[in-house]
This record gives sequence, structure tokens and C-alpha cells, in this order.
Amino acid sequence: MGRSNVTRTILGRLASGGGAGCILVGEAGSGKTALIHHVLRQCSPDTYVVHVRGSAFSGRTPFGALTFLLSDLEPEIATHPVLILRGLTRLIQERAQGRAVLLAVDNGEDLDEFSAMALSQMVLSRTAGLLACFRDFSRAPAEFAGLWREGILSRVDLDPLNLAETAELMSAALDGPVSGSAVAHLHRSTGGNPHLLQLGCEDYRDSGKLRLSGSVWVLDRAKAAPAGRVAETVLNQLGTLTDSQLALVQTVALAGSLPLAAALHSVASDEVDTLQERGILALEQGSIPRIMISDKVLVSALRSSADTATRAKLLHQLRDVAAAAVPAGETPAAGTDPLAAVLDPARLASWRLDAGESPDLESAVEAAQSANAAGDFRGAIRIITTCENYANSPGAVLELVSAHMALEDYAAAVAVLGACRARSGGAAPREEVLLLIAENRVLCMAATGALSATVSAAVLPSGAAKKHEELLAKAEQRVAAISSAGTVSRSEAAELKRRLVLARAECNSTHGRFLENAAFLAPLQAEAASQDKTYRVLTGSWLCEALGMTNRQDEAAEVSREVERLLGDSGISMAHRTRAFARIVHVHLAIGALDSARRLLQQPSANGQAELFPGLLGEISEGILHAYAGEPAPALRCLVPAVAQLRLSGPASLLPLATSAAAYCLALQKDRENAEAYLQLRAKAGDGGPWSLRRAARHFAALANGALGSPQAAGRFLELAGHDHRRGAYSYELLSLLNAARLGDLENLDRILTVAAHQQGSFPRMCEVYAKGVGSFDAQLLIQASELGKAAGHVLFASEASERALAVASGAGDRATVRLIHRSRRGPDVAAFEGSDSADEYLSALTFRERSIARMAAAGTSNKAIAADLNISVRTVEGHLYQVYSKLHVGSRRELAKVIAEKSAVRP
Repeated sequence: MGRSNVTRTILGRLASGGGAGCILVGEAGSGKTALIHHVLRQCSPDTYVVHVRGSAFSGRTPFGALTFLLSDLEPEIATHPVLILRGLTRLIQERAQGRAVLLAVDNGEDLDEFSAMALSQMVLSRTAGLLACFRDFSRAPAEFAGLWREGILSRVDLDPLNLAETAELMSAALDGPVSGSAVAHLHRSTGGNPHLLQLGCEDYRDSGKLRLSGSVWVLDRAKAAPAGRVAETVLNQLGTLTDSQLALVQTVALAGSLPLAAALHSVASDEVDTLQERGILALEQGSIPRIMISDKVLVSALRSSADTATRAKLLHQLRDVAAAAVPAGETPAAGTDPLAAVLDPARLASWRLDAGESPDLESAVEAAQSANAAGDFRGAIRIITTCENYANSPGAVLELVSAHMALEDYAAAVAVLGACRARSGGAAPREEVLLLIAENRVLCMAATGALSATVSAAVLPSGAAKKHEELLAKAEQRVAAISSAGTVSRSEAAELKRRLVLARAECNSTHGRFLENAAFLAPLQAEAASQDKTYRVLTGSWLCEALGMTNRQDEAAEVSREVERLLGDSGISMAHRTRAFARIVHVHLAIGALDSARRLLQQPSANGQAELFPGLLGEISEGILHAYAGEPAPALRCLVPAVAQLRLSGPASLLPLATSAAAYCLALQKDRENAEAYLQLRAKAGDGGPWSLRRAARHFAALANGALGSPQAAGRFLELAGHDHRRGAYSYELLSLLNAARLGDLENLDRILTVAAHQQGSFPRMCEVYAKGVGSFDAQLLIQASELGKAAGHVLFASEASERALAVASGAGDRATVRLIHRSRRGPDVAAFEGSDSADEYLSALTFRERSIARMAAAGTSNKAIAADLNISVRTVEGHLYQVYSKLHVGSRRELAKVIAEKSAVRP
């Protein structure tokens, strides 16, 4: 259903007994009827349900909706409304035979007033509960509206499904897990409408847009989205429009939005008013009022259903309108499309291509720039590559390289730059600098190894990647020269200097030079306040990363808050917002502030995240967060679909991280076979891309090997810590040293104390306390470390520290601390089983893990709950219990509980 929370709310309300109930309000297709039936299936079998359905026909007849009951009343009763009401109540009670009565009403707004009165009286008299649904509650009978105002009935508005609910519904419809990319795509194309989602799943599956990869449904980005059933259903609402109204609606959908004046050139104002009143068109006020389609789903349906001929016809008609609207005395430049003054450049270029036209190179460059800013990188590539001789245009090359880099198609970016170099000459000074920066970005990524699998040595000679910094230095020298010579204006020089700052910061971050980036960016922050918000967000996110890695975590947190505030600005492009937000999340994860990372990812309405992080990035981020916390089950629910999607469509740089984290979580679940399979995927995926992604992938690969029992795992973490220290990535150094200690390395505890002493925040404090506790065998310090870890979101670490404290206390004979740990970890239910010395002695023949499981089993904890709490499999729990029963000579859980209770002098 995708409505788990709503279902629980309704069932809770109905559980309060007769006279209670809910009113469900939602648009057509929101799943009201299906939800009612789903709720009824969840109700107690002792509930007697009376189904009532309103309709336009029955609404014209008194008691029309209850005709199926009236036929069973005595004829003399059907002569007066009061008698009918009494008779209906008595009849329903007789049929219920003492069971609770629930009235399930569909299409409540179509009930006649007498049926509504009868049903409301049954609720008021507490004879029955009520569950009714409405498309439009403003048309609800006065009796129902009154019950709601008086608080007798609760109202539940069925809003469009959110992403999590969409995933739930799609998984049920397709009978398998679905990747976040597929969920986000279908959610966007259906508006979260349950009925349309069901149809969309069928459309996408039948067309191959959705395909199975192993057991996961993934999105094939190479295939066009089908129109199909969704478009047919949505377009049905336009069946009563006149030809001129339909043409206007189609035109607005293809244009994105239109100036109101342009619309009024082709249709009468009353027709526009009619479309507004019907909710099809919306008016956007501004210096130039514009109209747009209210429903994005309708926009998608109109665009997908328009053929080439229709697009061409509407384009020509709108162009004629735009040309006629040019003020007298103004002559457009030769070759200028009149629509350029009316439509967004990217939307116009796309429409022209779909209509069989080809935009000129100059307008194509402007359109590609607009598409790149909106995050439509494939659209930008399509627009540029349809133009002849685009390689001769530096502007076209720059936009094409930018799009290919965003899609991580580095081979294509190298090819475009190579073609441009072969035709060198003719670039203006500004474009010359920008081309140097673009080539620097490509070669910078090549230096990480990201291009090795896709670009041949002939295209990218050996050693070429190492020259990327020379290009940046050359660009800086060129800017200085043309600025001093006055070859470019002051504003152009200032813009080029900002571009150079961003290029230098990106280069430093890509190669993990955080000390250098902190020293480079920190002095620029004072003057950044006067710069545009995009520049401030990008430099702020890189500075936050650099500070977080280099022992300045408090300053990083302060910069993070400022970047978060700026991210809500609509003037920042989607591509820049996404990358800056991802960088901030990574900083919180790397410095151990999992609670802060969780806060960011669980605020879907903040920072544009509702648009930023659905789909693949959101899915991977959530999975990585759970993996850092040591929560394998929720992590794998995200990572397994993400890996399937990445293998099909990329981006390749994320695959090593996702596979390594998935391998670690599978290893925690004792699934060696699949963990090793994911590690093999990781090895085949390569090791290129930004340093932060490569380092996180190595972190989880080492954790996976440790969880699989590799004796080299602790040594691998020490090796990583050494590399981190030399690079200045001190946060990762501390994380590596901590994991080495958790895997049994006790020779570097002093090093943990030294590194932690220079860092800020709760995570270094947790590491310090843990190292002291392990080194001094101090159970109290280990308990404190466990509490610090739990507060910061480190679930598995907190459990391990608690277990270690228990082992230390048990070994020292500190029974008071043992009991304290058990009470804090297991809750009050097991306190009765932890009481006495004789119970401890009785269990002394068991291993530490067996004692823990024995006490939990005796307290009534299920095998599944024990496994989840200790991060082991149910089969492992069963094996330990078999050993417990054998060693203690008991035959069952019940006997074990009885014996421990007797030893503790507590009645079971």
C-alpha cells in the first residue's frame, strides 16, 4: 500500500471503540478505497463491517445509499425517517450478533442527506464506528463535517506518497526491491499518486525502462520513459477541453511556462480563466506574469504524448505570436528566434530538436549552459552535439566537457578537449583560461586513476595526468597577464579569479590535500561574504571538509551550519547544491559525528534535499550512514539496490564505496559467500576518483576483511593510519587507529590518545576514553565509552565496548558492575535473572558469549532479538544455546530460566 503510518493511525483510532472513526480525504487515485479495504483486513475478525457507497444516482433518492438495507425492513417502518433510522440500527445490531460494527463508506460526498443522517446518528449513539473517504471534503454532508468539528471523527489527508512510501508500494507491485534511482524517477513522473504509480510500474516494466538486475529492479537510463497507461489516465481529465484550450495547454507544457500576454494572443481571456478555475493552469505573478501547468505529472504526460508533427505545429504558432508581439520600432537581430525572448534557452532548444529543427551554435551554447545549471547534463550534450562544427566553438566545448565530467564520462571529455586542441586558435582570452581550467579538471581526475579503464594511452599519454597542476599555474599566470593588460574587463577578471579559486580548491580536495586546502581557503572566507552564493557554498563546503580532516572539527561544524543555511537559496544550481551537500554529509561521517549526518539526511525539506537527495545519492548516503553505525540490516536495504543500479548506469566512482560497505555489512551478518562476492566486485571496479570516495571505500574494505576474520585487518588499518597522518587527514587516522584497536591491536593505544588529544568533538573523546579503558582494563571507562558511542550513533561500537566492559568486570570478579552492565543493556526484564553470586557461579562454566546469551534467553528474549542485539545470526544464537544446554544439563529455555531464577533466589 505504501501507507504504513496512515494505516497504523487509522487502526489506532478505530481501536478506541464504537462512535470513533476516521475520515479519509484524497484526490482521485490517492488510494482511498484500497486503503479502506487494507484497513478492514487488519481489523479484528470480531468486527462486523457494513459497506456503503455513495454515487450520483443514489444521491438523488432519500436513503438511496442504504437501499440494500431498507429492503429488509418491515413496510410500515419505511414510512418515516425516524422509524427508518431505528429500524436500520436494530437490523445492523441483529446482524452483528454482538460484534463491534464498523461503517465503511466510499464516495462520501455523494451520499444523500438522509443516508448521511442515519450513518451519523449510529456514530453519535456509539452503535458503530465509521471509516469514510472523500475526494473533496468541502462537499461532505453537514452531519459528517459536524462530527469532525466536534472531534468525534478524525481527519486523515492522503497526501501524495513520499519517497519511502513510494519505494514500499513499488516493491510490493514488482515483488522485489527497487533501486532508489527507479523510485525517485517514478515518484517524480507520477507525483506520488498511488494509482498512477501502479500504472507506471506496469508501463516501465513492459517497456524495459525498469529491468531486473539480479533480484533488484533498476532504472535503464538509456531507454526513453514510456507514455503508456499513466499518460492515458492523466490526459483523460482534458477530454472536455475545447480545441483552443487543449492547444494552449499543450503549448504551455512544451514551453515550461508562457508570458500571460502571449497566451492571450491565441485564446480568449475567459478560456484562460476557465483553465485556471479547473486547476489546470496556474498564474505566476512577477514583473511579467506567466502561466504554467499546475500538475507536473500532467506536464510529463503532455510532453510524452506529443508527436513530432504536433510539436512542430505548436512551435510555429507560438513563434508567430512572439514575432507579432515585438514592439513597433524594434528589429530583432538577424537570425534571432523570436521565442528566445519568451522561453528558457534549454527548453526552447529541446523543443526545436523534438520538432525537427536544429538550433544555431550560439543559441545551443546558451541552452547547454542553462541545461547544465539545471542538472540536465544529457540534455546539454544532446543540444551541443546536434550542431555542426561544435568543436570549433570554445563555449560549446566548455559546456560539453562540463556535462561529460558531471556524468563521469571522462573518455568523452578527453576526446572533446583533444578535438578542440587539434583546432586550436581563435579562442578569446577569457575562453582560453576557461579551457585551461577544464583540461585541468579532466587531467586532475586522470591523475587519480579514474580514466585508466576508459581512455587509451594514445589519447592520454603516460605522464600527461601529472601535468594538470601545470595547466592550473598557466591559467593563473594568464589571468594575471590579461588583467594587468586590460584585455578583459574588471568584472571578467574577477570572475576568472573566482573560477581559479574553485579549480584550485577542487584539485586539492580531489587529491586529499586538506592541510593545503585549509591554508588556501581560510583567508578567502572574509572576502567571500561579498561574493555570490554559489561561490560561497562551494568554497565553504571544501573548507568544511579541509577543517574537519585536520583537527579543526569545531570550526568545520560552524562552516557547515553556514553552508547548510545557504543551500536553501533557489539561485544555486542543482548540480552545485548536490555536490556541496554530499561533501558536508561526508565530513560529518568522517569525523564520527553520525548523529549530525543522520540529522542532515532525515530533513527532506531542508537544503533543497527533497530534490537533492532522492534516488541514488540519497540511497547510498543512508546506506553508508548505517554502515558506519554498524547497522547491517538497514544498510543493506539501501546498498544492495544501489550497487545493482551503479553496475548498470554508474557513476563508476561510487561503486567501490557501495560494494565495500555492502561487503562489510554482509560480513557482520556472517554471510561470508556474499561478502566475498561484493569484495570481488569492488576489486574489479578500480580505485579512481576523488580521494574521499577512495578512502571511504578502503575503510569499509578493511572492516569487511576484519569481520571475515582476516588476521591482517588490524595491520591494514595501521597502514591506512600511516598514510592518513602523512596526508594530514587526521580524522581518518583516528578512525583507523580505533578500528585497529577494536580488532585486537593493543600496541598503539598511546597513539590513539595522542591523535585524539589534538581533535575536537565527542568522537575523539569517545576514542580517548575507549583507549584508556582497554589499556587499563577499566570497566567503568569502557562503559563510559559505550555511552558516548551510543549518544553519537555508533551502535555497533557501543555494543562492543559494553561487551568488553562486561568481560573485564567478569574477569575481575566485579559482580556489581556486571549486574549494572546487564541492567543497562538488557533493561528491567532481565534484572531478576542477574541477582546473586550463586547464579554467577552456576554460569561460570560458560564462555563470555554463552553467559550473555543464556541470561538473555532466560529473560524471555527471542533468538531473533538476541541475534539483532549482538549482531550475529540466528543460527549462531541457536548454536550457542545448544552449548549452554549441554554444559548446564538443561533441556529447554524454560528449564534454564527456572534454574537461574532458583540460583538467584528469585521466583521465575
